[in-house]
Amino acid sequence: MAQLYYSRMKKNLYIALILASVVAVSCSEDDVTANLKDTTAPFLPASDDQSEEAQLRRDFYRDYSSFLLFNDTLQHYPLGRDVNGDIYYFTEVLDLNYQVGMSTAVTEKFSYTLLDDDANKQIAVQYLRDYLLVHLTGKMKPYSWLLVDKIQRNFSGTISSPYAAAGQRAVVVACNVLPRLSDSQKVQYTTQVMNTIIAQLALDQAEAFAEFLRISSSNYNGTFSKPATKAENTRRLNEAGFVSRGTTDLNQEEDGLYPSQEQDIKAFSRLVAANSAETLAARYADYPLVAQKCVIMRETLKSLGYVE
Repeated sequence: MAQLYYSRMKKNLYIALILASVVAVSCSEDDVTANLKDTTAPFLPASDDQSEEAQLRRDFYRDYSSFLLFNDTLQHYPLGRDVNGDIYYFTEVLDLNYQVGMSTAVTEKFSYTLLDDDANKQIAVQYLRDYLLVHLTGKMKPYSWLLVDKIQRNFSGTISSPYAAAGQRAVVVACNVLPRLSDSQKVQYTTQVMNTIIAQLALDQAEAFAEFLRISSSNYNGTFSKPATKAENTRRLNEAGFVSRGTTDLNQEEDGLYPSQEQDIKAFSRLVAANSAETLAARYADYPLVAQKCVIMRETLKSLGYVE
C-alpha cells in the first residue's frame, strides 16, 4: 500500500523503520512524530483542513467508501533533529507495486505529474463518478484512487505514459486530457482506462476464479511446439482455451508458451470488459473453451461488483 522511508533536509538519509521508536524516544517533547497506528488516517485530509480539495475527498469517501488522493505523498512529518542539528522526516509514499507478502524485486516504477488547481481536480472527480465508478461496485471498488495529471512508467528502462495504472490497493488515473474530451470521447477513454485497471482488480480477487482457472489448469506455464506463423500460434492458444501468449523469464511474450494463471485472468478480464457477450460468442464460436471461459469470467466479475 505504501512505501516507508526517511528523508533528511540537507542530505538523503535512509534509516530502517525499526529505528523510528528509538529516535522518537531521544527527541524532546516538542518534536512531532508520525502516527503509525491508524493506517487509514493518511488517506483522509486533516480534520482542520477546510480547503475545497479536502471537502472533495471527504465527500468522495462518504459516497463510495474509497479514498480519494491527489498526491502520492501520504505523510511527511518531522521526527526531530540529528546530532548535526538537521531535521529528518518520516515520509510515507503511495507504492503502486506494493503487494501483501511481496518478496520479488520490482522492475516497474511510477512517477506522476500532479493536478495543479481545484478546477481540474473537480473535472477529474466528476469523470471518475460519471464514467468509472458506475462500473465498479462491491469488491471491485479499489481501496483508493489517485487522480493525477500524467503518469510516467519506467519498466526496466523503457519509459511510457499510460492512461492508468493499478496496484493491489490503489488505482491511478491520468486526467490531463479530460478537459478537452467530448462526452463520446470520454466513453472511449474509459474503455482504455478500464482495460488497464479491470485486470488488476480481478487479480486482487483471484480466489473467486477457481472455476475459470480449472478449465485450463493442465496447461498453465506450459509449452507447445513453436508454430511457423503468428496466426497458427493464436489458433493453438485458442484451441487450448487461451487468448494471450505466455512470457519468458525476461517477461517477454513468446510464441509456443502458454500463459500463467495471473496472465490468463488479466487477459480474459480485459477481453470481457471491452466486448459484449454477443461479440465474444461470435468471435470464438469455433473455440468452445475460450467461449466458455468468457462466460465464466463475465459472471464472476459481475458477482464481484462489475457493472457493464
